[in-house]
Amino acid sequence: MFYNYYSKSNDAEYNECTARGACSISPNISSLQEVLLIFIKQLAFYAIKLREFNESDTSDIEYAVITGLSTLVTTTDYSDRLLMNIVRRLFDTLNDAKTLYHNICAEKNISCEDLAFELKIDSSTNLSGIISQGEKVFLEKYKKMSAAQKNLSEILLFVLKSMCLNILMLKDLGVDTEKSVNNVLSGLNTLNNKKVQMQTIREEIEKLAEADNRLLGEINRAQINVYGALTEAEVSHSTSAGKAILVSGGSLDNLYDLLEKARNENIDVYTHGDLLIAHAFSSFKKFEHLKGHFGDCMENCILDFATFPGAILLTKNFSQNLEFLYRGRLFTTAQIQPRGVVRIENDNFAPVIESAKSAKGFAKGQSKQPEIVGFNPEFLEKKLDNIAERFNNGDIQYLFIIGVATFSYVNQEYFKTLLKSLPKNSYVISFSYTTDIPDMLHLNLVNNLPLIYSVSEKLFEKIPLNSDRIAFFLTRCEVSSISNMIGLKLGGAKNIFLTKCPPNSMNPSVLKTLEEDYSIILTTDAASDLKRIIKN
Repeated sequence: MFYNYYSKSNDAEYNECTARGACSISPNISSLQEVLLIFIKQLAFYAIKLREFNESDTSDIEYAVITGLSTLVTTTDYSDRLLMNIVRRLFDTLNDAKTLYHNICAEKNISCEDLAFELKIDSSTNLSGIISQGEKVFLEKYKKMSAAQKNLSEILLFVLKSMCLNILMLKDLGVDTEKSVNNVLSGLNTLNNKKVQMQTIREEIEKLAEADNRLLGEINRAQINVYGALTEAEVSHSTSAGKAILVSGGSLDNLYDLLEKARNENIDVYTHGDLLIAHAFSSFKKFEHLKGHFGDCMENCILDFATFPGAILLTKNFSQNLEFLYRGRLFTTAQIQPRGVVRIENDNFAPVIESAKSAKGFAKGQSKQPEIVGFNPEFLEKKLDNIAERFNNGDIQYLFIIGVATFSYVNQEYFKTLLKSLPKNSYVISFSYTTDIPDMLHLNLVNNLPLIYSVSEKLFEKIPLNSDRIAFFLTRCEVSSISNMIGLKLGGAKNIFLTKCPPNSMNPSVLKTLEEDYSIILTTDAASDLKRIIKN
C-alpha cells in the first residue's frame, strides 16, 4: 500500500478530519477564544496608551498581542491545563500593562483613561469559571450589537488575524514591522468601543485589508532575499530507505534551520503540506538530505503523520488538528504546543534529530511520480506579456483566475465542469486546479500567498483589474481569504467568487455580509456562475 492513499485526484474531502469530526472546535475552546480575545483587545488599548508616553518599551506587550491573535487561528485541540496557562499568561501580561500605565499616569500627575476588566481571574479560578465568565461577557456584548455590526466585527477580526500571521512571517525574515503592528493595535482598539459605528468598522476593514495585501508583497521580496531566487523544480514524492524527519506547516525559517542542524546526521528530511514550495527556492537546493515531499494532501491529512516512520516537526502556526496522533514523535516550534507534542526552544532541534535516529525509518522506500513546483521567472514574464497582449486586443475575451484550493470532492467536480464549459476565447490562470486545455497557465505555488500575490501584481500592471471580463475564484476558507477578496474589490475587481465555507471555518452570516456589503459571489453550480460572468 502507498504511504498515503489520499491524493488531489481522489475524494480528499472525506478524510479522518471530516469523518471523525477532528476539524471541529469544541465549545470549551470556542468560549476560551472569546476570553483570549477580550484580553488581546484590552492589551492593544494599553499598548497604544503606553506608546503615547514614549517612556517605556512596549515590544513585549505588542508581541503578546500579535502572537495572541495568531494563537486564535491555530488553537484547536489544546488540553484544559494548557489552555489555562495561555489564559493566565495573557491575563498577567494585561495586568502588568495596566499597572505600568497607571504608575506612569501617577508619576506625571495626570488622569488615566481606562478600560474596566471584564473578567476576574485569580489563583482559585478554574477553567469552567473562566468559560462561564467569558460566555456571560460575550452574550452581554452581542445583545447590544446589531447583526450587521457583529458580522462586520467578525470580518475585521479575520483581517487582523491574517495580518498577525504575516507580521510574524516578516519578523522571521528580519523585516521591520512597526507600522503594521501599529495598524493591528489600532484595529483591535476599535473593537473596545461598544458603541463603534458600522462605518468606522468598514473603514478599518478596508484600510487593514489593503495593508495586509501589501504585507504579502513585502514577504515575497523578503523570502527571495533570504532563500534565493525562485525556480521551477521537480520534487520527488518517493521515499528512500533510512532514518527520516518530516517537516510540516508553512515556516521556511524552521525548515532551513533544521536542515542546517541535521546536515551531518545521516537523516533524510521530507517536507509536508505548504512546505512543498521550499523546493523551488534556490537556497534549499544545497541540502542533499532534503529528499522530497511526503504526502499528497495539503491539509487535514492525519494519515500522513500516522504512517510516517520518523520524527515530525510542526512548524510555527501549524493549524491541523492532532487529536488522534499522540505518539511521542511530534515536535513543534510554536509558542504553545498541543497535547502530546514536545516544544522546541531556541532552535535546538537535537530532540527531533535524536527521535528520528531512534525511530525505525523507511525500510525500503517507495517510488512515486514527482511534481513540478515554482516557475522560471523569465518564462513567466514572457507568458504574462503574451496573455496581457491577447487580453487587451480582445483575442482573449474572458480571463479566469483560480486561486489556491482545498482539493475537496465538491470543488474538484465544480472546477472540472467549469473548465470544460468555458466560452470560446477564454484563458485560465490557475494556482490549483488544472486540465488539459491549450489556453491555460498552471502555476503550482502551493499555498504561498506572497508568491501568488507577486504574480498577480505583475499581471495587473499589464491589464485592468476592474475589467468585467475577468473572474476570480477562491476556495480556501482561511483568515487570509477575506483580506484577499476585499483587496481585489477595493482594486475594482467585478467578479469575485468564493465557494461556500463550512460553519467551523466561517460563519454563514459572515458570508452573507460579504455578499451584501462587498459583492462577493458565493458559487452555486458552474453553469449558473458562468452565465453571471458572460452576462456582464
